[in-house]
Amino acid sequence: MKCVSVRPACVPVCLTLALLSATQLTFAASVAPDSPLGCPSSRTLTSPPSGEGKFVLAEGQELVPERIAGPFDQPRSLGFLPDGSYLVAERPGRLLLVAGIGEARAVSGLPVVSTVGHGGIIDLAVDPGYAANGTIYFSYLVGREEASSIRVMKAKLDDQSGVLSEQQVLFESTPGSRSDQIGGRIALTPDGYLFLTIGDRWLGEPAQDLTNHLGTIIRIRTDGSVPEDNPFRSEPGARPEIWSYGHRNPQGLAFDTTRGELWSDEHGPQGGDELNLVLRGRNYGWPLITYGTDYSGLPIGSGETVKPGLEQPVHYWAPMSIAPSGLALEPDPSHRIVWITTLAAEALVRLTFGEGCTVVEDRFIDHRLGRLRDVRIDASGVLYILTDGPQGVLYRLNRPSGEGRKKTHL
Repeated sequence: MKCVSVRPACVPVCLTLALLSATQLTFAASVAPDSPLGCPSSRTLTSPPSGEGKFVLAEGQELVPERIAGPFDQPRSLGFLPDGSYLVAERPGRLLLVAGIGEARAVSGLPVVSTVGHGGIIDLAVDPGYAANGTIYFSYLVGREEASSIRVMKAKLDDQSGVLSEQQVLFESTPGSRSDQIGGRIALTPDGYLFLTIGDRWLGEPAQDLTNHLGTIIRIRTDGSVPEDNPFRSEPGARPEIWSYGHRNPQGLAFDTTRGELWSDEHGPQGGDELNLVLRGRNYGWPLITYGTDYSGLPIGSGETVKPGLEQPVHYWAPMSIAPSGLALEPDPSHRIVWITTLAAEALVRLTFGEGCTVVEDRFIDHRLGRLRDVRIDASGVLYILTDGPQGVLYRLNRPSGEGRKKTHL
């Protein structure tokens, strides 16, 4: 495996640091099992060792943000409609229909949501057949602070009148006693399946317990039924919707239609954020193994990073967290390219996986727009991001080209 490239800005100093890092990574790879890609896990140093120079991650190809619409009140998610308009979900429980020129109007017919903790509307997804069926899906929190659940609703949107109809609750998770670290990201497949992430609610151990949904990724059909081939459907006491478990707080989820792969990013504790290729029935280890530490600085559990039967991440960030949020996959048949927005790092991360398990990390928009909540790629291959907070903004990412600028087709 080739080590992570961080595109250093100062070649003499950073080359030495990269060689030192490569030694560390090679040693780590020699003792850790392969990731689901068949390659040893790779990592990014998010903070250099004491006394050494800093790694400077260059932007590489410039991406210039063009403001499309906003401000929004804590926007969580973005969707594209066939006519060129956008849907933006806001945490307090609003869904906005945004015209191509940036004008926004509220959609009516949404359910009441709970906004305690990390609640509210969490994600939205537009059905692949929207042009014919007008269907959208969204996830949201319901219940009280001490007992809340994640629901997924399916509804028809009349984008002329801005009204939702035929609302149908497809799924409701087992309740959690805390309203933070709730997950809630949706991914759809072209053949009618829906995946949903559910966080561990800061509770840890329930992520290893198949009798509840905490710390899992679930799989249902888009009509709400449970597929016969779900891995734990026949296991006594297990929740039949569970697809994978041992997750902490998955904040990004996307399905690669080119390769038929499901990808997720999730928050570690202090360090140990992960990018995972999510496979049927696998245990992703939380809280039994992690590359992070407790916020006190102490190890979590026995402090192990590897145990038999537990999956390794494809990539992880240590020793500090970047706080990954949205995730988008490039429809590139030759390389796996993953885009991740980050909250703590305030950057757009691109990971490129090539032959021989090479991974290159690039960072864009570094500390220029604040916390970044979501990233999406439209049908023509153009990147969009949503910034976080009470004045969140929707941006299209363009690149300069000769005279003037053009859309970034990636």
